[in-house]
Amino acid sequence: MSMSRPSRDRAPAAGRAAPPRPAAVPAPPSGTAGSGVLPLVAAVAGGAALALESVVNGRLGEHAGSVSAAVWSNTLSLCVAAVAALFLPRLRPAFGALRAALRARSLRPWHCLGGVAGGSMVLTQALTAAALGPAAYTLALVAGQTLCAVAVDHLGLGPGGRRRATARRLAGGLLAVCAVAFPVLAAPDAGRALALAALPFLAGCALSWQMAVNGRVDESCGHHPYPAVLLSFAAGTALMVAALAVLAVSTGLPRPRSGPLWHFTGGLLGCVVVLTAVLTVRRIGVLAAGLGMISGQVLGSLLLGPLLGEPPAHQGLVAFGAVLLIGASVLAAPTGPRPAPVAAGGPRRRGDGGADGGN
Repeated sequence: MSMSRPSRDRAPAAGRAAPPRPAAVPAPPSGTAGSGVLPLVAAVAGGAALALESVVNGRLGEHAGSVSAAVWSNTLSLCVAAVAALFLPRLRPAFGALRAALRARSLRPWHCLGGVAGGSMVLTQALTAAALGPAAYTLALVAGQTLCAVAVDHLGLGPGGRRRATARRLAGGLLAVCAVAFPVLAAPDAGRALALAALPFLAGCALSWQMAVNGRVDESCGHHPYPAVLLSFAAGTALMVAALAVLAVSTGLPRPRSGPLWHFTGGLLGCVVVLTAVLTVRRIGVLAAGLGMISGQVLGSLLLGPLLGEPPAHQGLVAFGAVLLIGASVLAAPTGPRPAPVAAGGPRRRGDGGADGGN
């Protein structure tokens, strides 16, 4: 009988050795550089939608007022997202997981306020996009977005843990800034463009932060993107409605003028942009997804300028800059395996919570 006990002990030991193998299965999909190609293409397409959204909201702001245009765009985005949510499966469990993450403090309440940054960006579109033009607006946006995205990834504010600011990724960020700076600084109205660029620069910083916190919400909801999208538009709409109320009390609302129907479609494009950002950040990180969207924005502006009868100055330089931006997004894309996601409340979340608390 004493001889049979070791055999029984060995059987459970072998049984215990098996569970770690399934735990390693999720690692390969999170993978390598090749797995980041499709998300990068999606980010470029989302950037093209962002370029068109900037033009649409800028045109609407010219005849409806900047704040009114921002309110309309955010409200339309919220309504479309809310109606679509009625037909989506697993939405209630996703919000349940979000509440559990907030109770466990693996997610902080301010992670749910990414839409404040998004609403601010829509407001800068209405205020400055028409005056600056696509090229100058993109310069300011890319500068703020790239510089902040490196820090956001390095601090681990986005999903998937920290992504160190390696020399390769820093080179991608620097190349992105230079690629857009050259054509804009060569423009005849460069001085005026730079003077107006402070707002979109801050909007670019806010956009990187929004992409990170929306990615954290998406992760906490079991990678169901819609809670992050709905919270984003709800927060942005609330901010813009408050700004409109302050404007109405202080100076009164401008009298809107009629315009073409397509001037009122910015909110639809906003849905595409936010959803694309949430889905791509989880795969390739804030910096790479942001640079992919910027590449799409510049490529989109190259097409939109001639179509709208407003080709950018030094169009050849802008086209060259767009090619450099795509190269920059490839440089910034992570090449090694991503850190594996850790369940809420685990030891890694504790470290993340400490980092969050310092902000």
